[in-house]
Amino acid sequence: MRKNRLFAFSGCLLALSISTASAGPISNEQVVINATARAVDSVYTRVTPQDLNIISDSGSLDKLVLYGISEGMRGKFDRIMLAQGPESSGYNLYFDVLGFDLGYRMGSSRGFLRGRKIRRELQCELRINIRDGRDGALRETKNLGVSYVDEIDRSDISFVNSRKIPELAPEPPGSSWSRYAEPSLVVASVGALVYLFFANR
Repeated sequence: MRKNRLFAFSGCLLALSISTASAGPISNEQVVINATARAVDSVYTRVTPQDLNIISDSGSLDKLVLYGISEGMRGKFDRIMLAQGPESSGYNLYFDVLGFDLGYRMGSSRGFLRGRKIRRELQCELRINIRDGRDGALRETKNLGVSYVDEIDRSDISFVNSRKIPELAPEPPGSSWSRYAEPSLVVASVGALVYLFFANR
């Protein structure tokens, strides 16, 4: 039973990696996984000769955080397993998402008449508790911050946004009107200057 869960878990991670491998920016789901894995990997550095059972939750966002934690813990425990509840062997890891925000803001300019890029920012706060499976004693507790920043084109938003998780589908800054208003104002200003230059000669 435990081996089946391990294989199924590995298959899920492989499928997520394959589905997000493309020339474009990574999806918001993969952003959560990668950023969580980096944060966990930087905090947990020692190798523990025990199995680690990560207690899973039913929420979609929690599942992504769980995948990130398991990636960050890779190589630090003998085996990493998913569990519906605490196991009597090895250590049991519980986690809580204390705060989460993924949003889009105005990014850097792409040049004349090309508009601005979109700045994608993730901020997340996690609490991780590790308990001994034999007696439930608390072995370790940590609060860690997860962050990620990059820039994407506005046209990529429909690709990177999640179709299932509302927290991973934020609205981009500005409306469709403002997207065209800025270049139009620039063109109008340049046209007015050219007109005034030749009108005053």
